[in-house]
Amino acid sequence: LEGKLPPHAYKTADDAYRAMKRGLENSVLMSSKKSKSRTSNNNAVTPANQSILVSGESGAGKTVTTKIVLNYFAMLSKQIAQEEADMRSSSRSSSVNRSFSRNSTSSRMGSNSSMADDASQQQQQEEVCIEQQVLQSNPILEAFGNARTLRNDNSSRFGKYIDIRFTSTGKLSGAKIETYLLEKVRLIHPSAGERNYHIFYQFMEAASQEERRSLGLEGLGLCDFRLLNG
Repeated sequence: LEGKLPPHAYKTADDAYRAMKRGLENSVLMSSKKSKSRTSNNNAVTPANQSILVSGESGAGKTVTTKIVLNYFAMLSKQIAQEEADMRSSSRSSSVNRSFSRNSTSSRMGSNSSMADDASQQQQQEEVCIEQQVLQSNPILEAFGNARTLRNDNSSRFGKYIDIRFTSTGKLSGAKIETYLLEKVRLIHPSAGERNYHIFYQFMEAASQEERRSLGLEGLGLCDFRLLNG
């Protein structure tokens, strides 16, 4: 069935991720060889940089597909982080056991073991924080760049390029997001039956009295703004 079925989000993401890891492993192996060997085998090396293009007409599911891919990468990153934390914990435990004789007090060993666990948990929390930052950036972009259209209640009105960075072991290390081709005409002229960007409605709904007072919006609602009533 390979090549006969339409592209699947999880399989495409998994193929790109595994190809990236193969490319990273090959680059490490190639760098350890002599320059002559690197030159002769350079064409057979899988590139570490991989690209996924998500395209389609309005309402086809581009935004949801992008979220699926990002969540899948975050899940793989968490698994690797957990495996590395377990390996560090076991390595530190072995080191502690070798450092102290069997006649050492249990309190000293318990203290060192606790310190190792605390360090691994702290590093794991830092990794999770990076993954959460990547995933939580989506709602911010959608607020400023998505709007309701006649065909889709959460339509992306801009292009988005996400550059995701991984460590040599396959963990997420960061991301850079660039936006382009924002539909600026929607700011001043939303079509009939459509809405402006989400951020305006979110702010009018959630703004505090102090924020409304400072911006001169006291007593005003959505119906008072022509650009918010498509």
